[in-house]
Amino acid sequence: MRPPRSLIAGILVITVLVAIIALVQRRPQCAAFAPDRTAYLEKAGWEAYYKHNWPRVLTLMVQMNRTQFCMSWLDATLAAFDIVRAAAAFAPIDNDITAATAHLTDFYAKARTAAGLRTDAATLAALEMEYWVVHRELAVARKSTPDHAGDIAPIVAALEALHAALFDAPPAAIRRSATQRAQAAATVDRITGVYSDDVAADWQTIERLLQEAYRAVSPTSIAIE
Repeated sequence: MRPPRSLIAGILVITVLVAIIALVQRRPQCAAFAPDRTAYLEKAGWEAYYKHNWPRVLTLMVQMNRTQFCMSWLDATLAAFDIVRAAAAFAPIDNDITAATAHLTDFYAKARTAAGLRTDAATLAALEMEYWVVHRELAVARKSTPDHAGDIAPIVAALEALHAALFDAPPAAIRRSATQRAQAAATVDRITGVYSDDVAADWQTIERLLQEAYRAVSPTSIAIE
């Protein structure tokens, strides 16, 4: 006796659904930190953010979440929406820091679970927001000065605190990482402040500085020292 077609169709539908769920929940292979890939995704994300290209920001953040925090496709996508909502709340001049921080907390809760981060989500969100706020303040101040120079010490300090909470690395490596990333942020300000002499070259410099920043806290680099 042959089973009814409705039963066969039901089994096929369930099989497909199970396969889809398994795919979106599958975590990537994250045996080693990929500093250069992380640097590229952050640089590209900055470009998309300052162009207010939110769909591209979302796409890049999904990739970043899988690369840096070893998230499944589903978690990476949900976490990317948290980041986009945080960025959208923070972007306007009359921004909503409370809402942006809440979205960052949601993001870091997912990142903490996926990557086994030791610092709690609320602390990570507060440190991330401190970096965002300091970066904006310094960018505004730098743009208003005749030579566009500025002290990056505050942003180095903010990033040093954030990186110490995110990465398992010695203090000297954390300091180097924070300094290079702060230099990258200052170079971004040259572009967004419309005083860059060569935008394409500055974006290349940004990616190089971010590579150096993430290589500094890469377990492989630390082991060599």
